[in-house]
Amino acid sequence: MLKSNLFSRINLAGLVVAVTIIIGLLGPWLTVGYDSYAKINPETKIGELFYHTRVELSPLYGSIYRDEVLVEKTWFITIGISIAGLMLLLTAVLSIFKYKKTWPHISLFISSIIGMFFFFLSVGSGISIGVDTYVGWGLEVTGLGLLILFVVSLRELTKNSISRFID
Repeated sequence: MLKSNLFSRINLAGLVVAVTIIIGLLGPWLTVGYDSYAKINPETKIGELFYHTRVELSPLYGSIYRDEVLVEKTWFITIGISIAGLMLLLTAVLSIFKYKKTWPHISLFISSIIGMFFFFLSVGSGISIGVDTYVGWGLEVTGLGLLILFVVSLRELTKNSISRFID
């Protein structure tokens, strides 16, 4: 009886959202390279820029690579970035459950957007995305999860409503 009650409270779309956001949180969001050097690609015969030192930042951890070897990995770098990661993680976990009211889905989406803004505000100025700092796959996967969460929130919001334009 307990098992059937638990499965009746799980939202499958919310489970997809949770898995997508958690996978995105574990991937790199921002990547910065230092100490650059150029190599010629043998296939295209065009020079490419590589970095001896690369820093990858995620809301939960930061990693330093030197010549493609992991040198250091630190969890919970700053308070602001950690709060943003924990907000997104809590949003992912709470999106799994079904709620009788519609406002929890909307508040989960709003808190996840606040978590994203909090992350970028905590990183600081001078990010220069596309010039010095590149977007990692973790940010893209988390963005996809937030897009799915937005669709699920809209679906839950309009599920029990009656259209005003009934003829």
